[in-house]
Amino acid sequence: MEHQQTPSTITSDRPFRIHPAVWLIAAGIIAALAAIFVFKVAAGTVITYGFIGLMAISHLFMHGGHGGHGGHGGAPANKDGATSDTQSKDGQEGNSGSCH
Repeated sequence: MEHQQTPSTITSDRPFRIHPAVWLIAAGIIAALAAIFVFKVAAGTVITYGFIGLMAISHLFMHGGHGGHGGHGGAPANKDGATSDTQSKDGQEGNSGSCH
């Protein structure tokens, strides 16, 4: 399956561009500081939930190359139960990225 290339969003009239991930990190830090100082949430609670959120978000980014958990199963079995010899050793020949 071939993927079509999308045109770049960077233009010459905007030489300095901040990556969207930096904006997301900055928003998370601002939200954490607001929770601590405005809403008086304990810093340990904010850190704990911050790490849980970071793990969930990073897991989504790790699946960027192959779509989801179902994309990297083992070799399919033939009708007699044997696996195909055409697959690579790890079964990842069609996947460009993997988290496992």
